[in-house]
Amino acid sequence: MQLPENYILVRKEVKHARLRVSEDGQVRIIAPPSFSEDDITSMLKKKAKWLDKNLKYFDAMSKIELHRNQLLLFGDRYNYFFDSSFPRKIIVNHEHKTITAKRDLTDSTIQEKWYRQIAKKYLTKRTEQLSKKLNFTYNKLFIRNERNKWGNCSKNKNISLNWKLIKAPEYVIDYIIIHELLHTVVMNHSNKFWTLLKSYYPDYKNSINWLEKYGNSL
Repeated sequence: MQLPENYILVRKEVKHARLRVSEDGQVRIIAPPSFSEDDITSMLKKKAKWLDKNLKYFDAMSKIELHRNQLLLFGDRYNYFFDSSFPRKIIVNHEHKTITAKRDLTDSTIQEKWYRQIAKKYLTKRTEQLSKKLNFTYNKLFIRNERNKWGNCSKNKNISLNWKLIKAPEYVIDYIIIHELLHTVVMNHSNKFWTLLKSYYPDYKNSINWLEKYGNSL
């Protein structure tokens, strides 16, 4: 069976076959070993409209283009300068939107480690501030590398936030934090949840729109 270049077949011990469309335009077919090529062809035909809709959605998303010497932080482009003689490892100048470091932040591994460090510091502090301001209580906060989620709240009131949020504007970060804090009270996405969210954060739709448009750039 010849699949398009952006289609990937993954054989797994799963009960039912399923499709997954990712932001990079790849379609993953996750199927049990017993699922035949005819079964896959039939499923793709049946889900053709759904696949087309999702592929068009991700294709329409805007991308924040960065030069090699730029990093995305709080929704802005920061120019990065390497300086081995710099007295400190990394200095961020928010006024001039520059990052000077004696670490090679163009290296993806070093860059992600740095992002995770500042994400943990900033997101932890901001979650504490907003929970006190809005009178919410939570148990633990985790900063994680979620593939398909910006945040999560467990039934035990443990909140998880995606470290990549540090690249988003502050008002978007606040929205995700408040969204998850509200889940400590209302665990679903009922009308009650959205009504309460609007009362706590009236402009939440602007944050949702930003994430829908630029989320794939984070």
